[in-house]
Amino acid sequence: MGIRYPQRPLTGDRASRGLTLVELVVVLAIIAILLGAGFLGLLSWLGTDNVNVAQARVRTALQLTMASALTNPPSSTTPYHNWSLQLVTQGGQQDLYVCTGSHGGCAGNTNPAAGPVQVRVSAVPANVHLIINPGASDQTAFTCLAFSPLGQPLLGATTPATASAGACYWPAAVNGQWTFQASVTGGAAATDTYVF
Repeated sequence: MGIRYPQRPLTGDRASRGLTLVELVVVLAIIAILLGAGFLGLLSWLGTDNVNVAQARVRTALQLTMASALTNPPSSTTPYHNWSLQLVTQGGQQDLYVCTGSHGGCAGNTNPAAGPVQVRVSAVPANVHLIINPGASDQTAFTCLAFSPLGQPLLGATTPATASAGACYWPAAVNGQWTFQASVTGGAAATDTYVF
């Protein structure tokens, strides 16, 4: 047997009263704080994600270019026929190209007679900056890197006298390695490095 309580309807002001203005302001303030924290977290995540995407694509493209140089060596040993990796910025968009020649300008070319041929392309987020050897005296913006027929970086120090200014070369290694740094600035700064 349960105990019964008499049903008593609310009377007077208590029955018709809703939220007070103070209660409404407090609830809205709590919602705004939660949304603000979530938005800042989203901006931070987007910056970090863009950096991670760029680093993964650079790492994949480097490995693919090196493997291509080893498995399909060029028919000529001039610096123009080596495999290369090129970062091209056009119209606010960045694309990473793997090319069959190291003279640059392979974007969209599928005719070997017209120079380097585009083999692979992948987009890099437009707000990501790629740098080689950050902090070193020869810090370089990532533009164009070439590999020898043995899959080794084609170094600027070994540039033949016959090479033109448009050929792709690596900067000097720092402590025997190249560090690729991807970073975004602005709303949410993020940085990541990859050592090759």
